[in-house]
Amino acid sequence: MKKLLTIFAVFLFLFAVGCNKDDNPVNNDNTGDIPADPTNIAVPATVINNVTPTATFGKAATDPSRIQMNMTGLVNPVTNLPLSLVAQQNLFITEDGTVKGLKVTKVGSGATLKADIVFTIDISGSMGEEADSVASSIIKFAQKLQASGLDVQFACVGFYGNVDGAINFTNSTKLETYLNRSYGVYRAQGFSGTDSASLQNYALTFHGSHGTYAENGVVGILFANQYFSWRTGAQKIFINFTDESTQPSGLAQWSTSAICSQLGGAATVHTVWSGSADTANAYYWTPLQNERPWDMSKCTGGTVVLVPSNATGLDLSNLPVTGALSNSYLVEFKTSNATGTHNVIITIKEGTTADSKRVYT
Repeated sequence: MKKLLTIFAVFLFLFAVGCNKDDNPVNNDNTGDIPADPTNIAVPATVINNVTPTATFGKAATDPSRIQMNMTGLVNPVTNLPLSLVAQQNLFITEDGTVKGLKVTKVGSGATLKADIVFTIDISGSMGEEADSVASSIIKFAQKLQASGLDVQFACVGFYGNVDGAINFTNSTKLETYLNRSYGVYRAQGFSGTDSASLQNYALTFHGSHGTYAENGVVGILFANQYFSWRTGAQKIFINFTDESTQPSGLAQWSTSAICSQLGGAATVHTVWSGSADTANAYYWTPLQNERPWDMSKCTGGTVVLVPSNATGLDLSNLPVTGALSNSYLVEFKTSNATGTHNVIITIKEGTTADSKRVYT
């Protein structure tokens, strides 16, 4: 009898524990630090459209409903200063029409964001005067970013009529070794790295129908976009150095419009121009023949800098692109459905000086 009572008591204990677990299930929601979706916020209309929001999207490993956006910093084109993003003040995000509660963390303030940066360098003869200064500034810039709060890696493409040199993503030390193999415009010629043979083969057939002697940064940018080892969730950033017009040789697939349609919202292209200071009359600007290289920056949200023809004193760390990188943000919100597809709109509204929106589907 005593044995039966003991068994019965154990049974009651297990039953009670089981009921307690059912009544108080464990909370697996790891989004408690994200503000709830606001109910009284109206997204402002955009009228100026002079900035371009750019972000990569991912899901937190601990909770797929936690959406994490690696958002490239924005520079106000009126003040030339980075925008400080504040949720529901100058940054608004909607998911399928619902304004989302946002957690916004600036890089270096508890957030380490990934950035993949490609330097595309015009290595035509006219760049001989500034080539050494450009290489030196790239090395210093890479070293500075490597020591910042960004998880950054670097790559390089040298272009003339073709892709004439490249190194896939690496660290600042190996990039320095690559650029210091030679001098002048030869610095970015030739292929390096463990996949150098593959890159060289890709370059031989990448744009066979493109004019042989036409300088064109589009070719270098699209080559890197297709063949380099981009990291998931990393910002995609290009910095294009040239003193020539973009020359697509009449082919739309190698024109500015190709960059705008393929990379707009997914990457930013920054321009360092060392050509004529009289940009309005530097060329007879003609679509598909002689296009403004900085138009690639305008449609992707990049910055534009004019430097002397010899690039003396060029310091990339003082350029607006540095402010944009150091002003990047991790923006997080809770999705309504972690397995579904959504229409997400990023809206920026900085008073009367800067605004725009970007739609992601």
